[in-house]
Amino acid sequence: MKKREKEQEKIKQHGEHRRIPKPRKNLEMKICGLHSCKMLFSKRPQDLIRVYITENMLKEMNKVLKYCAEKKLAYRILTEEEMLKVSESNHHEGVCFLIRRTPSLSYEEFLKNENLVKNTNCIVALENVQNPHNLGAVMRVCANFGANAILVSHADAALSGAAYRTSEGGAEFIKIITTDNFNKALEKFKASEYKIMLTSSHKGTNIFKEKLPKKLVFVFGSENSGITEPLLNNGDKIIQIPSSGNVESLNIACASSVILAEYWRIHKE
Repeated sequence: MKKREKEQEKIKQHGEHRRIPKPRKNLEMKICGLHSCKMLFSKRPQDLIRVYITENMLKEMNKVLKYCAEKKLAYRILTEEEMLKVSESNHHEGVCFLIRRTPSLSYEEFLKNENLVKNTNCIVALENVQNPHNLGAVMRVCANFGANAILVSHADAALSGAAYRTSEGGAEFIKIITTDNFNKALEKFKASEYKIMLTSSHKGTNIFKEKLPKKLVFVFGSENSGITEPLLNNGDKIIQIPSSGNVESLNIACASSVILAEYWRIHKE
């Protein structure tokens, strides 16, 4: 048997009969998807706990499997049917990791950390946005255009496997900040010299005519109802994306792309 074939046979046998554990709530999570798993491995391999792959991904994930062997981490080669069960997703792309979950921060914890505040210029606040696929899409946009934190009501959806996969690895660059009171949180961000820009689909000044400050929080509401009335009175300015009017509005991923691209254009270093 050739050396490569022996290595692959050894890989297949490793951890073959181990029980598949459930993630410990709030401490561990499963992620899947090739780009997301590769990004996790490149950014924080120390948080890798267990690896599951299908046989057709052996070559693609060879570096990860060698790392697992060196660190004595369990990994398993699964059939397509087994992978569907383990990953709990139809979009696993042949890869699933069990990882340590990155904790979220309360806005109070964030604002008390001078180093975090100093190095976080653009924050995206998402009021009443709970769909993990929307959150993942926004995190992907944020990572692409240099907004390195989001503010949400509940961390669970943003820290879910679905959000992580949809972010295509972007979640690794994003801090998750939480609040149970958006008005109070925005007031505290104002006090820390962040400008608050509220987004709207039907009113406000043209985003492309605004002098966007470097230190700011962009606030987005849900796609169904937008930003709630109390928050509309708690910002420095309301902005909108000019359009033909042929459709009522953009979804949150598209809208955040346009707005953050303009922020990046102005402030890119």
